[in-house]
Amino acid sequence: MRRSLLAMFILAIFVSSTSSAGLIHDLNPRGDVSVMDGDLINHLSTNDSIEVIAQFTTPVDDLKRQKIAEIGLETLGEMRVLHGGLYEGTPDQIRHLSMMEDVFFIERNRLLEHFYLPGDPTNASAMMHETVHVVNSSLSWHRALIDRDGQVIFDNLAFAEWDGDGTTAVDLDTGIDGEHPDFDCGEPWTGEKLIWSAKWSGVAWVDAPNCNSDTSSGHGTHVGGTIAGNGDASAGRRLGTAKGAQIVALGTGDGASIFAAEQGLEWTYENSRPGLNDFNIRVVSNSWGTNGDYNPSNVIAQLTNRLTYDNAVAVIFAASNSGGSGAESDDDLRTNVYANTPSAISVAALTHDGGAITSFSSRGWINQQHTWPDIGAPGRDIWATAPRATAIDASTRTQGDLYYMAISGTSMATPHIGGIATVLIDVAPSLGTAWYQYEDHDEGTALVTGESAQGFQNAEWFSANETRVHEVELILELTAQYDLLKNQCEAGNDEDSCNDIPEQCYVSSQTNLCHDWRVGHGLVHVDHAVALARTLQLLRDSDGDGFVDHPEVTVWDANDYYMDMIGVREIPLETDQLRHAWKGEWSHFNNGPTSTFGTYATDDRHYVWIPNGTTEMQVAFTSLEWNTDNAQIAQIRPNIDLGEDGNDDAAGQGTRTGDTLHIILDVDEEHWGKWCEFDVTGTAISLFTETLSGSEFMEPRVPYTVDVLLKLDISEPIFVEFEQRLDGYTDLDPAVPSSDYDSSNAGNLIYIRPVYDQSRIPLWEQSVSAHSDSGFHLDFIIIIVILNVILFGIAVLVRNKMYSSLDVEIIEATLEGESGD
Repeated sequence: MRRSLLAMFILAIFVSSTSSAGLIHDLNPRGDVSVMDGDLINHLSTNDSIEVIAQFTTPVDDLKRQKIAEIGLETLGEMRVLHGGLYEGTPDQIRHLSMMEDVFFIERNRLLEHFYLPGDPTNASAMMHETVHVVNSSLSWHRALIDRDGQVIFDNLAFAEWDGDGTTAVDLDTGIDGEHPDFDCGEPWTGEKLIWSAKWSGVAWVDAPNCNSDTSSGHGTHVGGTIAGNGDASAGRRLGTAKGAQIVALGTGDGASIFAAEQGLEWTYENSRPGLNDFNIRVVSNSWGTNGDYNPSNVIAQLTNRLTYDNAVAVIFAASNSGGSGAESDDDLRTNVYANTPSAISVAALTHDGGAITSFSSRGWINQQHTWPDIGAPGRDIWATAPRATAIDASTRTQGDLYYMAISGTSMATPHIGGIATVLIDVAPSLGTAWYQYEDHDEGTALVTGESAQGFQNAEWFSANETRVHEVELILELTAQYDLLKNQCEAGNDEDSCNDIPEQCYVSSQTNLCHDWRVGHGLVHVDHAVALARTLQLLRDSDGDGFVDHPEVTVWDANDYYMDMIGVREIPLETDQLRHAWKGEWSHFNNGPTSTFGTYATDDRHYVWIPNGTTEMQVAFTSLEWNTDNAQIAQIRPNIDLGEDGNDDAAGQGTRTGDTLHIILDVDEEHWGKWCEFDVTGTAISLFTETLSGSEFMEPRVPYTVDVLLKLDISEPIFVEFEQRLDGYTDLDPAVPSSDYDSSNAGNLIYIRPVYDQSRIPLWEQSVSAHSDSGFHLDFIIIIVILNVILFGIAVLVRNKMYSSLDVEIIEATLEGESGD
């Protein structure tokens, strides 16, 4: 009987165990779905082989590799910064992988979207050089710099300027066609702009032949020119927002996957580590992604956080091109999942003039603020560098300029911010994580609807490490222009009524400024942002030695002072000459149907302001007439139109010394207060075309420089002031005095110029008690000390009162051996 009972008990245990195992399998038929992203879960129902990116909590060692191989997965690549890699296998094998004890997260390696709209521009006259005016980059470049002591800062006699030179941005995209003149890959300016152009091979980053890592799409070339193009193919007119900055091109290819992008961010991380940052990489611009809500576990979010918090790199993402109204559902979120990462800077696309949100720019979710864009920049009809022999190049050839093309998208708005961020960090290297500032978020109740907040929830949002923002983002938000964009929408989006922002707007709890799901905090204002960033740097680095003396100073502290830096000053100059110089690459090569400028032709127009009192113009035009590398013969010269009357005033003028043509022109009073137009004409032929070396630029190209010197009569005071043209950036700088200069007239040449006056920013020690949280702490300490002193005084008075009320017998003592007599 006992044996029967024992047998029945064992059988019951066996049945119970098998039933439990079956129950577990029934409850978890897809493996551990808690470590998978939704897209992967949806694809597990197929029988297809799937590529996945798996992250682990511990490093991938030989034992882990063996376990992965035993599951049957193929390892396609491993990560170096994060623990994990790219694996391929069947759905069952991936389910098995998810059950490994140290798996952190698994996501499908899906293709990414580049957020641009190819085709002809809606406004054929719109140009890139106009949008640098829209965002006020050109005004910022034009400001003279005043140092702490009130002295004008010069750079080789010219006014110094802040344009990003010395700081590098990474263009993580389809690559860059570095042979384009605006990237200075070739001679004679090799390496001054494009530091490295590399292409992802599927295994590693490899040097791109002829600096061309953008061989299929062309998207990344356009993005790179918007970030930091120098305008050489347009005589310096079509510039990126960081015209002086350097750039690294990482080409993931046209059909980029998450893993290729992840590898680009890992390269950026490894090469931007403090102390090991040879290129001074501080920004990475990303005009790609896929729509969805913030997921803190995916590899892109993980690396965005690492770049921001470990290396102080500003990570910029496009908001996406999916339009919408903001009232979409959980399964139809329109903004880029990676742009929704709190530490990333999400960029909306505005119209060319910055006056409205574009029809295509993705709206954030009304019920969740962290999905809203952070800032807006022009993204419609953006003219920037065009590649050769790519898909976009083929679709834009009818636009009339084969060196530049106009396309639209949040992809085009994002590099505006990428370049601007580079300039901000260049003037304020201490910019990093805003440990005191968090991304906007609806937790519990939505700000707009008053209903339950939707999407990703985190009760510790306003105390968690991974929800803090970069100081670049906060600066852009505090200085943005919002009012002109409220309820302003471009036609073409029938989903958005564009009338639902109230008169008082929706106010961010983090910035106390207007913020909405269309335009974020509004149109970026570079001039103000640069002033705020520089003010912060001055407050932190009181002695200007490059080391931070006051790390406790915040953007909010600098926000109290930065407008004091912006002004206009009369600058007397001890000279009678002004100078303007630029460079470019000329080409005019007919190879098929002709047009005004030929099939391959640069537009080399450039403008110089002629101030009152100008008597003479000296022009030094240098070009290479003979190039032994490609047996190229060239003969080009400048056309000079004083007063813009259509006549070439330099025709038949000039003497040549070597490769330089010297021209001297008399300037009459009728030319004063007007623009002088320059252009370049001539001929060139190459006996060995560049195509023989694998280049896609078949036409002869002739690098040139132009140096213009204006001599003025300053026997009476002369005031120089001019507004920038909308069709390009130009300047006039002081030059060495002429041989006729009379020192008794020193100061008669007076420049009226906008300035950044750093002398108006006080030292932090002088202001700490009045303008910061740390000032509050100092005041608090002082108050505590005073209270302690008062309490001590009261205690002494009480003690003395107590002693005086006692009947105390005074005892006189004498030392032993002392006589009382």
